[in-house]
Amino acid sequence: MNESDEKTIRLWIETWKKAGNALEEIKRHESESFEYVKHQEVMDNTLQSACEHRKPRLTSGLVEQQRWFMKIQEKMLRKGNNE
Repeated sequence: MNESDEKTIRLWIETWKKAGNALEEIKRHESESFEYVKHQEVMDNTLQSACEHRKPRLTSGLVEQQRWFMKIQEKMLRKGNNE
C-alpha cells in the first residue's frame, strides 16, 4: 500500500467518524423531541404488530452469553500472557 492509499484510507476513517458523531446527534435530537402523545396511535400499532409477528424464543440466550464471556476471557488471558 502506498502513501497516497494510506492518506485516502485515513481520510475515509475520519470522515466516517465525523459522520457517526453527527448521526448520533441527530438521533439524540429526534428521540428527545419526539411527541409521543401526538403519535400514540402509530406507536400502539407498531407495538401491536411487533407482538403479533414476533418469533418465539427457543432459549433465553444465557448459554450464548456464557459462550461469549468465555471467548472474551480466553482472549484476555492470551493477551496477558503475550505481554
